Amino acid sequence: MTPHRSLLLSAPLLLLACAAQAERADRLQPMVVESDGQQAATVDLARKITVVSGHVLITQGTLKVQADRVEVREVAAGRYTALATGQAGEPARYRQKRDRPDEVLEAQAERIEIDGQAERTRFSGTAQLRILRNGVVSDEASAAVIVYDQKTDTLVFEGGERSAARPESGRARLVFTPRQEAASAPAGAGK
Repeated sequence: MTPHRSLLLSAPLLLLACAAQAERADRLQPMVVESDGQQAATVDLARKITVVSGHVLITQGTLKVQADRVEVREVAAGRYTALATGQAGEPARYRQKRDRPDEVLEAQAERIEIDGQAERTRFSGTAQLRILRNGVVSDEASAAVIVYDQKTDTLVFEGGERSAARPESGRARLVFTPRQEAASAPAGAGK
């Protein structure tokens, strides 16, 4: 592969650095894209689309995205979007350390849509999200759609449509675990 082609393959994927701003230092790290597919990468220069397939692993600093297929599009000069998809029975996965000490955000979904310009990531299709503190699941959620806005550090959960076959579908479920400091504080300590 020529150096020019290598640059073409990696440059569009830099959007992940902007989109996953949870660990700000990650944006300054080199990005590594690996795939084991027979035709691992295709670059369409005219349409400005890069497709990487076959057990794709993207790492950049603390950011890790695993998917069966990743499609990156340049939507305007210097602006990119990415779509990471899993395969049947194996969702796409996302993991990144946050700027808070010992805190990691993990998510998985059938589709992970990353908008580097808006700094927003959308997890859809049986989406699950976990926040780990010191390696232990602290908070978790599941929903049809979860949107993570890195600029405002907010999460939005959408329940989706309910089906007769699965009455539990259509609901967003959030579980919040008390912080260790709050759990060990004596009753009435704040009065």
